Amino acid sequence: MLNYFAKIIVFIIITVVIISCSATKRIPEDKYLLSKNTIIVDDKKINNPDVLSYLRQTPNTKILGVPISLHIYNFAKPNYEIKFQEWLDKKPNREQKLANVFSKKQVKALEKAYNGINAWFLKNGNAPVISDSTKIKKSANSLTKYYQSKGYFDAEVTFKQIKKDNQKITVDYLVTKNNPYFIDSLTTEISSPVLDSLYQLHKDKSMVVVDDQIDYTKFENEENRLINIFRNSGVYYFGKNNMEYWIDTLGLSPYKTSVLLEINDRIVEENDSAYTEPFKIRKVSEVNVFTDFTYTEKRDIEDYKDHKSYKGYNFYASEKLAYNPKYLANSIIIQPDSIYRATEGQLTRKYLRELQNFKPSLDIIYKEKADGSLRADINLTPQKKYSFGFDNEYITSNIKPFGILGKLSWLNRNVFRGAEVLELSFQGSFLNVAREISDNSKLFNAWEVGSSATLKIPRILFPINTNGIIPKRMTPKTNIGLSIALQRNIGLDRQNITGGIGYTWQSSNTTDHKFELLNVQYINHLRTDRYFTIFRSEARKLNKIAEVIVPDLTYTNENGEIIPLFDITKDDLKHSNYLGYLIDPNQGFSISNPEEYEKAKDVEERRSILTEDVLVPVMSYTYNYSNREGFTDNSFSGFTARLISSGNITSLFVKEPTDGSKKQLFGLDIAQYLKTEVEYKKYWAVNSNTSLVHRTFIGAAFPIGNSDIPFSRSYRAGGSNDIRAWNTFKLGPGSERSGLEFNVGSLKLTSNLEYRFQLVNNFYSALFVDAGNIWDITNSNVTSSKGKFNGLSSLKDIAVGSGFGIRYDFSFLVLRLDAGFKTYEPYLDTNNKWFQNYNFGNAVYNIGINYPF
Repeated sequence: MLNYFAKIIVFIIITVVIISCSATKRIPEDKYLLSKNTIIVDDKKINNPDVLSYLRQTPNTKILGVPISLHIYNFAKPNYEIKFQEWLDKKPNREQKLANVFSKKQVKALEKAYNGINAWFLKNGNAPVISDSTKIKKSANSLTKYYQSKGYFDAEVTFKQIKKDNQKITVDYLVTKNNPYFIDSLTTEISSPVLDSLYQLHKDKSMVVVDDQIDYTKFENEENRLINIFRNSGVYYFGKNNMEYWIDTLGLSPYKTSVLLEINDRIVEENDSAYTEPFKIRKVSEVNVFTDFTYTEKRDIEDYKDHKSYKGYNFYASEKLAYNPKYLANSIIIQPDSIYRATEGQLTRKYLRELQNFKPSLDIIYKEKADGSLRADINLTPQKKYSFGFDNEYITSNIKPFGILGKLSWLNRNVFRGAEVLELSFQGSFLNVAREISDNSKLFNAWEVGSSATLKIPRILFPINTNGIIPKRMTPKTNIGLSIALQRNIGLDRQNITGGIGYTWQSSNTTDHKFELLNVQYINHLRTDRYFTIFRSEARKLNKIAEVIVPDLTYTNENGEIIPLFDITKDDLKHSNYLGYLIDPNQGFSISNPEEYEKAKDVEERRSILTEDVLVPVMSYTYNYSNREGFTDNSFSGFTARLISSGNITSLFVKEPTDGSKKQLFGLDIAQYLKTEVEYKKYWAVNSNTSLVHRTFIGAAFPIGNSDIPFSRSYRAGGSNDIRAWNTFKLGPGSERSGLEFNVGSLKLTSNLEYRFQLVNNFYSALFVDAGNIWDITNSNVTSSKGKFNGLSSLKDIAVGSGFGIRYDFSFLVLRLDAGFKTYEPYLDTNNKWFQNYNFGNAVYNIGINYPF
């Protein structure tokens, strides 16, 4: 307790020191530090980030009211090299005395070291924002234009500067919106008949509507909508400069406007003259694909020696054509002898870049032919057929909080002349697996080695033609893979052999799909004789049973030593033999000691699940939706749903065992279960560097027949990407406190809320609340009633953790350290389960790579 309060006192002292530092120490005497901006609209203060973004000058970023970045900057000393020399010259012979003790070279090194520290503060801090009257006036003008764009044409914006005695200033922007203007009438003047027909066909979905308030954003969105309609209906040359909205505020009715949409004919420039002509619907009559295009050597079509055609596509190569026209045409969305559509060109670029066969600089050029139709030239520059690569990766997951992966790969492009990519890889990794910060284990307590082969095919490889269901505009792909991996974990070691075939496609800009036709995994557990060394809690249970049933029973080891059977030793064989002895029906313990017998049966059931070798033949479908618009979009939502079936089709071809045992294939138990998962994410952007993020996940697994859910396919709670106040496997199931090393369940519910914000430059932070747990829904005897899910009443077992995190953005990855505090612990025996262990001593510290969700 004293240690806990000492940490709080130190934290308070540091905070007071930072706050007490003068934020204005670098402000010239006749200048003021901009402390705060306030926007008051019609006597009401607003905090709308969209409106605030129009201000040309904003104060230094504050965290809990403290400008941390400014204080960091103020720690530094300007002109440090001159100051250091002045310090040396302040006392006679100081520099010589230091040189006599350290040498002149070391004195210079000392100066350089301190100068580096000083430079770090300058780089990672932010200079004070000094109030600038010019920028304040520009901010007022920007706010005026903003409200005018929202229909408040008579808006007035003034500002008031409030200077304080401590050289700080606040600026109040006073906005009077006045009455808004509304659309009274909407008319059109469209010169080209083709465009007029298209407009009339789609005008019912217009974003500019009569009686709506004027909003320039809607006008801009409507322009983009019309451009998209026209350019995907065959109108090639149309652009934003061909249309304009005119707003007339001089109507007869007050605050009413008439709106005119003017769309002019195409302007054609030819030689030194220009003329207009109506827009026309253009047809793509010819598609030429140059498979070995180069920018360094200009070629005409006649210069290409090899030429083949397939269904209207013309393929050219300077020597021999390396690609099968039938297969390469499948990756080209532009359709010969059809009207021009801009989206077809965009999809073609995207699909061809994803093939990994051509350089990203590929280009599509449309040229007008003499008959008015278009010719599409697709210029492709191939990459090298073979390439080697070595990658270092940092990985993180619920089971692997931190790991370093090395991967050596070999790529063979265009394997079967259809732009396929074959990749062979060899990889090894050092991992931290469910490590507790408080134990004495090493940072890397597990390793994995493996090899894999994957074949990526840019089309659906299936006996039945799927073009009607999944057309090539959905960029379908087939992935075939085979891998073998050997894992040395802190738990039981295992060998995995996995092979399968799956398909992916994108039905729209927001929706993609993944279907695994078959994914077969063979899980072979190694060194299972170490079970009771790893699961010490199970060994202790057997020893307690031994004390009740046969306290004087002994065991003779290989050296002839007689050892009490219930002593905890490293002799795992002893425990395995004794477990068999307890559950042996010939011993009669089920009658003489029924309670101990059931406990031993539970231990054996759990051991058999964790050590069994199993075949997991999976078929699955994943639906993924995300409306994120680009990498910089921080305001979006996403939804993912999965349906997984294991062994249910495979088992149809296997006879039902007559003895009631599990179905087997090749002498291995078949894992039969159904699994369904749903995940929802929502991001709210407060500003460009601050966001609020929510995630909810629910998953359930249902065993079929008398099969068990494999340990590796069960749910676990806790870890760096989950409920961060608990280590992986340490939470649940339910309110049970089993003391087991690895706790799993068949139902999982988690929900996370995280507030992310910038501290200083590349340093970011987060405040988070995690809630959730796992439960058992399989009626297994292994889990007690506290770990079972019994409907809504079980929701009281949801654990809650909260905490904070520090992140550093390297641009290519984010290094993350999160501290999670146990806020609500459902397994506690006390009536009040809130904040009982909410302190640094019981906190869990998670190291992670990138954001948790």
